[in-house]
Amino acid sequence: MAEDADKKRPVVSTAQAASGADEDNTLLPMLIGGLIMIIIGAIVLMMFV
Repeated sequence: MAEDADKKRPVVSTAQAASGADEDNTLLPMLIGGLIMIIIGAIVLMMFV
């Protein structure tokens, strides 16, 4: 048991790897798409007000 404690090393990971996202599959396209939809919705709403 004492040997296991000596062999433990810290896990070094990037934020992207820790999130479980694949390298090519992130939420950035969904974020951009959502922001575009909000802007379009705001413009349409302003046309009626």
